[in-house]
Amino acid sequence: MRDKNLWNGLLGLQRPWVVREVELATEEREVRVWVEHASTALKCPDCGRRCTGYDTRQRRWRHLDTTQYKTIVIADVPRANCDTHGIHQVSVPWAESGGRFTALFEALIIDWLHEASTLCMGSG
Repeated sequence: MRDKNLWNGLLGLQRPWVVREVELATEEREVRVWVEHASTALKCPDCGRRCTGYDTRQRRWRHLDTTQYKTIVIADVPRANCDTHGIHQVSVPWAESGGRFTALFEALIIDWLHEASTLCMGSG
């Protein structure tokens, strides 16, 4: 149970999102964090109105490494059926819409790119 609480904190999750399971895949050198939407109440990502659920789609995001292990966040993300905007995937708090990386992973890469560009410009 402690690993779920730890990962809820590390990912900054709040209800309705919760860590369901954490798996260490030593052969693949991966940590897999399974997150679930623990509510039937959905909101349209366009207008914010409450909607009925339509279905879920499993998504995967690359997260920051856990020591030397690649970390993957996996979730069955609900799709909401809005009367006005139609069927859309609900927003997840750890990534941008349609992204394949968590926001923290993207921030790290951007920092590296800034650092690399500064080093390259300074050596010329």
